[in-house]
Amino acid sequence: MSEPVLAFAKLDLSMEALNFSDDLEVARSHEWISHVNTKYYQGGWDVLPLVVPQEHLNNHIILQSFSHNCESPWVESQYLKRLPNIKAQIARFECEVLSVRLMRLHPNSSIRPHRDAGLSIEASSQARIHIPLEISPDVLFQVDGVSVPMEENSVWYINADAVHSVKNNGNTPRVNLVVDCNVNEWLFKLIMASKEKTYCCEKVS
Repeated sequence: MSEPVLAFAKLDLSMEALNFSDDLEVARSHEWISHVNTKYYQGGWDVLPLVVPQEHLNNHIILQSFSHNCESPWVESQYLKRLPNIKAQIARFECEVLSVRLMRLHPNSSIRPHRDAGLSIEASSQARIHIPLEISPDVLFQVDGVSVPMEENSVWYINADAVHSVKNNGNTPRVNLVVDCNVNEWLFKLIMASKEKTYCCEKVS
């Protein structure tokens, strides 16, 4: 019998001491870049890069946002330097942090069902973490057809190797802090210790 595959899990990383409203106000003042995979979405979906490949630190924002297979170290971008509370939250990850982005899904927009092949704790040594900083009950985030009960400032491991999709049926943007990182013992234990875990209906292959 094959091992069950985790779809998503809520992580115990409290953010009660952090207030992201000022950071979000600063972030909104910058020019975000539309997601390059236009076939993945309808409406508006854009990105502000916060941790980027060092080789693209002084390059165009599109290279900072979407270059994920670089061998150079990952470093903080010019935008992260002005976001102290978001920077403090990223620093709480006791593992190697790779790409970090703010991802904004505009009102009445949707991200079509898709997979990010290999991005899960079962398929590789990497994991994707979602932290909703601005969200409403009108946002539906699904993994393997199951809704993820995301609330503002909660922290979620998402199996991006499974089919997932997002719909923002509300009148306000949804802004998630998205952290890609290498899985070590600390992160693996944090994910598996979650009291709110959901497994995929079928093994992802």
